[in-house]
Amino acid sequence: MQRQTSLHFHLMAAFLFVMSFQLIAKSGDYLYSFQTGSENWGGISLRGHLAYFGSDNGKLYSLDIDRAKLRWSFSTGDKVRSKPLIDQYRVYFTSDDGYLYALNRWTGKQIWQADLNDGDYVRVLPANHAPWEFDYTKSSPISDRNSVYVGSADGHFYAFVKHTGTLRWKFKADGKIRSTASLYQGLVYVTTWEGTVYALDKHTGEVVWQYQTQGAIPSSPMIIGDVLVVGSRDTYLYGFAPLNGNIIWKKALPGGSWVESSAVAGKEDDSFYIGSSDAKLLFKMMTQSGEILWQTATPGWSWGQPVVHKKHVYIGSTGHDEPGWYITKRGFLAVDTESGDIVWEYQPNQVSGFVHGGVFASPAVSNLKVLVPDLDGYIHIFEK
Repeated sequence: MQRQTSLHFHLMAAFLFVMSFQLIAKSGDYLYSFQTGSENWGGISLRGHLAYFGSDNGKLYSLDIDRAKLRWSFSTGDKVRSKPLIDQYRVYFTSDDGYLYALNRWTGKQIWQADLNDGDYVRVLPANHAPWEFDYTKSSPISDRNSVYVGSADGHFYAFVKHTGTLRWKFKADGKIRSTASLYQGLVYVTTWEGTVYALDKHTGEVVWQYQTQGAIPSSPMIIGDVLVVGSRDTYLYGFAPLNGNIIWKKALPGGSWVESSAVAGKEDDSFYIGSSDAKLLFKMMTQSGEILWQTATPGWSWGQPVVHKKHVYIGSTGHDEPGWYITKRGFLAVDTESGDIVWEYQPNQVSGFVHGGVFASPAVSNLKVLVPDLDGYIHIFEK
């Protein structure tokens, strides 16, 4: 009886400690980390208390973030840098082994895989010498009711039957596709490494309109309200009329840097947020005009797509230590959506390589937690 009473006391004490920590935890407090052991360049998708993400070790993970417990992992033949697509009981993602996978999201069991024909493609990763490819991104799948759409380094854009993985159609573009497409009113928008913006009929893959920029486009075309926002390495950000391709506005961002980041809508579609590259800035801009409402300095290259959740916008940055270059540092920021003020931040750990660490991929944000995919080999979880 005394032993049971003692056990009950310790359990109650532990419960009260956890509850008291949750009550006093404030925004930005570190909670815990999950180790993948390799660089994490892919975005995190969150559904309820389950987070899905890939890593350079070739695995896709399902993590229970409430219990800090791994549900399952699935191994592929190469890096997983795409952001998983969650669709009912399935999760879709691509791997550098050249395949698009569909798994049961509860069990991690494979349902089907489809060949994207780019398993032999060799990335030219960021370096301090030519060629200045900086090929670090990966096209992630998107879907509608019947199809899954994804781009490939083989220069094709593919549409597959969602439930079987059967090829519906493929479109031959003018170069490799590293960006993630967008859907809008029967059209699917695709951008290429040759700088072309395509609007394709989603049913047939036929070109409806196209536009040629003067630089590679690794960032993703995003529909914000009724404007298609596209960033290019020609140093311009474009706002297109999505149905006919007319240019609504064309904006050279301060600093004359590549536009690596992809736009994300604000609370209303009248504004959006986007990062830069050499300019080391996060912008809030007007959707209809491209006017900059505010800009906030980031520690380093703000290549990734920001995430907006309620009053905060979150973005990471990567850095390097090359002598003679301008300074870029590793970082991650939570920024006030209205003022642009930094609410909290942390500096990621250093890793070896030209890109010496930081956060590229988009975090995932729940009502309680912020999940950050860090290049240091961990997913770090913070209090929201």
